[in-house]
Amino acid sequence: MLETSTTQDATTAPKTTDSEFAAPAATPQRWDGYRDIHKALRLFMCDTLTRVGRADPGDAQEVGLALAQVGELMDLCELHVRDENAFIHPALERVQPGSAARIAAEHVTHLESIASLRDLAAFAANARDDARGAALFRLYHALALFVAENFEHMHAEEATHNPVLWAHYSDAELVAIEHALVASIPPEAMVKALHWFLPAMNAPERLAMLSGMRAGMPAPAFQGVLDIARRTLAPADHAKLLRGLDTAAQPA
Repeated sequence: MLETSTTQDATTAPKTTDSEFAAPAATPQRWDGYRDIHKALRLFMCDTLTRVGRADPGDAQEVGLALAQVGELMDLCELHVRDENAFIHPALERVQPGSAARIAAEHVTHLESIASLRDLAAFAANARDDARGAALFRLYHALALFVAENFEHMHAEEATHNPVLWAHYSDAELVAIEHALVASIPPEAMVKALHWFLPAMNAPERLAMLSGMRAGMPAPAFQGVLDIARRTLAPADHAKLLRGLDTAAQPA
C-alpha cells in the first residue's frame, strides 16, 4: 500500500509550540517575504483538497482535472521548498547558525510526502471503476494530512524565522533576497503561481503587487497579468483593483 510520509509517529513529528501559536505571524512595519506565497499556498491547498474530495469517481474528465491540479500543487510546493532552501535558509544561517535547522529537516519530509502524493495521484489516474473511488479517497486523506502539516509548518516559519530576519537585515536587504529568489523562478511557474497569489491577497496587497509589476514589466507582459486577475478575481475585487491601478497611474 502506498503511504505518504506525512503519517509520522506522534512522538517524533515536529509540533508547533504554544509560543509559536501565540507569536504574531507578521508585523506590518517590516517586510514579510513569507506572507504572499504562504497565502497563495494556503488557498491552493484548500482548493485542491476540496476538489479531490468532491471529484466524481465515475466522471473521468472531472477526476483528471482534479488530479492535474494535485500535480500543479505539488510542483509549486516543491519549487517553494527548494527556493527557501536556496535563498532564505542561507540568510538565516549566516546570522544565527542553526536557526533554519528544524524547518530544513521538515523540508526533507515534505519532499518525500510530495513524491508519495504524486504516486497516489498516478495510482488514482490509472484506477478503474470501483477502484478509482477508493484510490481517490486514499489520496484525499493523504493530501489532507499534508495540508495540515504544511499549515503548521508555514506558521512556524513566519513566527520563528521572521524575527531572526528582522533582527539582522534591513527591509532593503530582505527585498533584495526576495528579488533574487523571484528571478530564479521559471516564467511558466510564475504565471501559474499568479493564479493563486492574486485571489489569496487582500485588496491593498494585490494593488501593491501589481503596481510594482506594472513599473517593472513591458506593457504586453503586464496585460497578461491583468488577464489573470480578470479570470481569477471576483467581479467586485477585480473592479477595485482596476480602480486602484487607475488612481495610482494618475499624475500627482
